[in-house]
Amino acid sequence: LLGLWAAELLGKTGEDANAYAVEVVKSDFEEAGHEDVVRKVANDLGDLADADTIRRKMDELLKVAKDQVMKEV
Repeated sequence: LLGLWAAELLGKTGEDANAYAVEVVKSDFEEAGHEDVVRKVANDLGDLADADTIRRKMDELLKVAKDQVMKEV
């Protein structure tokens, strides 16, 4: 979800947005924790969002993702 949010800020849509979201997911495998994702997205977004904004959005979207999973169970 974070990748799609960032893709929207970058003006990406459709397949480009999905491909970017996959890149964001892959960046999470670089090291333990989520700072690798924050770094990647912050670098990509530049002045569009700072690291603290990205962390807050991650927290918000984690709740959304959990709700989505619980609805499917």
